Amino acid sequence: MKDPTHLHLFTHVVEEGSFSAAARILGVTPSSVSRQISALESDLGARLFNRTTRTQSLTEAGEIFFRHTHRIVSDIEEAQLAVRRLTDTPSGSLHVTVETDFAITYLSPILPDFLKRYPDVQVRLSMTTDVIGLVHGGIDLAIRIGHLADSSLIARKLFTSRSVVCASPDYIKSRGCPMHPHELTQHECISFRVQSGQTYWGFKELDRELNVPISGRVNANSLIFLCDAAINGLGIAMIPFWMIQKELKNGHLIAILKDYPLDPPSTPINAVFAHNRHLAPKVRVFVDFLREQLEAR
Repeated sequence: MKDPTHLHLFTHVVEEGSFSAAARILGVTPSSVSRQISALESDLGARLFNRTTRTQSLTEAGEIFFRHTHRIVSDIEEAQLAVRRLTDTPSGSLHVTVETDFAITYLSPILPDFLKRYPDVQVRLSMTTDVIGLVHGGIDLAIRIGHLADSSLIARKLFTSRSVVCASPDYIKSRGCPMHPHELTQHECISFRVQSGQTYWGFKELDRELNVPISGRVNANSLIFLCDAAINGLGIAMIPFWMIQKELKNGHLIAILKDYPLDPPSTPINAVFAHNRHLAPKVRVFVDFLREQLEAR
């Protein structure tokens, strides 16, 4: 092959979907991309794209060629990035999407240490319960709570979250403490709810699954609100342990039904990004920092 850089160009055209899109990414003109692709086809002796005035698609030869070049280009870029990481200083704006409750409860207290360690990084948080597309939303990193759907995104597990069924001392004093999950039907239960309908809490009793219908006069789609409501004696709540460690320790909340494991027992929390290639230092160090903080807890 006369010019190996054509492999990189060809891969970008396929991944971006058009000559013009690849040209914008590479900072060249579409005509330059077209000429280089034509030169590559001439060098290979095969047509790689079916071209029309508005679109292009891979030929059979193009599809075979891409399967090989994609792997080759990925390996080259990974090698280059590994070398750059030795000297690159994390910098720039880091755009993170994360659920509001997790951002306020967990990220806010540790951000000062991160910013002190990496003074050239600016953090922009988009706090929402909606799933924002990483690529089209201009997001560098997403922190997702719950099991992930299959996709081309790369996920790195930060930690596993478990929940605790709890209530305030005042509530237990006035209403009593349930000793079995089925007794929850006789109590005010504060549930996390985003849609109408019956809510169930799942438990395990030996090898048996218990799906207990719960109800109460207060429901919300904010864990922070549920925590405050439980502390104020409005009912029994199921809240992630990472959110209420201090409250359990200082006695503002009391864990109940500890002999009955929750089902499911835990929920994964993942850092999600578009791909391993071109993973910016600012993203890499933020993910490493989160894991470091979690391991220290």
